[in-house]
Amino acid sequence: MFTFDRDTATIVAVLMCIVATVYMYRELNKTKTEMEGVKGFYGNLMAHLSRPRVPKNLSEDQPQNEEILETQDEKSEEESSE
Repeated sequence: MFTFDRDTATIVAVLMCIVATVYMYRELNKTKTEMEGVKGFYGNLMAHLSRPRVPKNLSEDQPQNEEILETQDEKSEEESSE
């Protein structure tokens, strides 16, 4: 029938090591691709967050500047009339 001697045990151990090596290789490749995806995601996120913000409505800032200029003009006219 089937004898389990030293040679058979060695062959079984070698086969188990080969199977474990193939399994680990596949798992590490999956992990590598997942990590590349995560790096890409965080790279895009950081690029998005580091962009300078553009004001939503520029027309709101312009009247404020005009009002400031008007008050400065009024004050300068008052000073010059005195």
